[in-house]
Amino acid sequence: MSATPVAVLGTLAEFHKEPIPYDLNALVRLVSRLHPDLLCLDMTSEQWRQRDFGGLPPEYREALLPLAYQTDIVVAPLASENPPMESLAPGWHGSLIRLIRSWLAFLQRSAPGPDSINQGLRHHAADLLYALSAWLAGPGTRRKLTEHTDRLTQSVLELARRDSEARILVVVNVRHCHIIRAALRKYPEIQVVEYSNL
Repeated sequence: MSATPVAVLGTLAEFHKEPIPYDLNALVRLVSRLHPDLLCLDMTSEQWRQRDFGGLPPEYREALLPLAYQTDIVVAPLASENPPMESLAPGWHGSLIRLIRSWLAFLQRSAPGPDSINQGLRHHAADLLYALSAWLAGPGTRRKLTEHTDRLTQSVLELARRDSEARILVVVNVRHCHIIRAALRKYPEIQVVEYSNL
């Protein structure tokens, strides 16, 4: 029995008010080219059923969900509840978190395309900045983020076990990418691949 291929694609999509420098058509072209059987998104089943997309990131709302409606790509909502709020803290911790978020916003504004968020220096810098802001926000925030990422990972695993022939693309915030990839690699029935190889 062959392992189910799963690729994880990251976004910096929580910066709703920040302009996305690249045309979202670039993301549409990328996912169209990959044409996964299942497109896993960090949204709830309730949001999907009610078509309640207003609070979702532009990558979902303006690119991936319209693409799924126009094709035979099946959307699989992963989250059992909305993602935890962004890291907050009082005092100097809060000031540092705001500074870090301004750096993350710059990474998004300066990204030439979806590939740049998922590889190289920009990808690793975003990962480090997210980890630092979670550390500054304290153990409660880190626990909520861990619980959320665990739920996303478990949902992907359940989907892969139900449909082992599917090619699965997971599109989530870049802060979750490496955690989900590492967790899925522990299961022999999953083959974590680069999204370009899906």
